[in-house]
Amino acid sequence: MRPLVFAVSAISSLNLSISNGFAQTLPFPENSTFFTGQPPSLVTAETPDSRINWPDAHYYFTFDLPKNSVQSLGKVTIQPQPNVQTIQFNLANTTAFQGTQNSQGKAFALKASQDPKTNAIAVTFDPPIPPGTTFSIRLEANQNPSVTGTYLFSVTTFPAGPNPIGFDMGVGRLSFYQNF
Repeated sequence: MRPLVFAVSAISSLNLSISNGFAQTLPFPENSTFFTGQPPSLVTAETPDSRINWPDAHYYFTFDLPKNSVQSLGKVTIQPQPNVQTIQFNLANTTAFQGTQNSQGKAFALKASQDPKTNAIAVTFDPPIPPGTTFSIRLEANQNPSVTGTYLFSVTTFPAGPNPIGFDMGVGRLSFYQNF
């Protein structure tokens, strides 16, 4: 399947035909920035600390921004989905680096914040991540949940530029277990 490519300067709205025959126009802010070319992808979400109640646990979200993506990546949001327990994060210890959990490279400058209403964590990069980069974000939880199960995180990436339109990466899943 080929990726959708938008001519950024020419789009102020997107017209969608829905299967029942109705059309809907979705307005975008003027001068919006979209990912064009090949979009980024969520490679993996994982933790080396999968035991329940593990203190200072680390969660890694790894992304690939292909060489043929035109835009740099300016921001990632990671939103914990409702579950039995809410995981509390130590945002001051959030890091990002080139590579993966097991092959960490150059660190990236970032600002991390959390929306108190949605619990979405926003990681903003300054300077933005350039195309042709595989990188990881490491979040630190104060403690893993005390209830076993799989916890879901909705992930969205945003291109650098004015009025960025987010690209839904899907869901990262982390599973926590109890040792017997």
